[in-house]
Amino acid sequence: MANSFTITLDQVGKQYYQRWLFRDLNLSLIAGESLALVGQNGSGKSTLLRVIAGQLSPSVGKVTYGQSGKRVPSTEIYRHISWSAPYISLFPELTLREQYRLQARFGSFFLKEDDFLETLLLADEADKPLRFYSSGMLQRAKTGLAILADSSVLMLDEPTSNMDDKHAALIISLIRQYQQSRIVILASNLEREYGEIARQIHLGVKE
Repeated sequence: MANSFTITLDQVGKQYYQRWLFRDLNLSLIAGESLALVGQNGSGKSTLLRVIAGQLSPSVGKVTYGQSGKRVPSTEIYRHISWSAPYISLFPELTLREQYRLQARFGSFFLKEDDFLETLLLADEADKPLRFYSSGMLQRAKTGLAILADSSVLMLDEPTSNMDDKHAALIISLIRQYQQSRIVILASNLEREYGEIARQIHLGVKE
């Protein structure tokens, strides 16, 4: 898709009880740029990802979105994002083929159905209910559905968790290949996921 999407953070912070996970964040992202949110568990990277996605409100500051010079309301941002995270689930009774077709009703993919299944090395499992997938297969399916969706913004939280080296390398290569003109934001504590991303925000727990 032709994409001119932008995301801007202005003095953004998030506080839980008396602890600031992050604060005073200023950031501008334009189409084609990548950002890594790096930190250990509990550092706030998933929370920041959700704030940027409009799923959580910041305690202070604001997040704004634009496309082709026009502001996109925060209530509409979900239409522009494809997303994969450990806390997001697929429908366990559907097959991967059915899940693909369901999502295709609401938006397009870069690949046709059979090519999608072959690319993820899941063609032989395409007609098996997702509840019978191993954790690694399920993660590959979930992450692949996000990466290969034709979206303006791709958000990934720990995209290769539960994967062996072979399938992790596949997913990382797909992220690189299908970034296209999208904004890519990746939250991770694994260097294999964020190591090639030049722009990084490192988050840490402050006592």
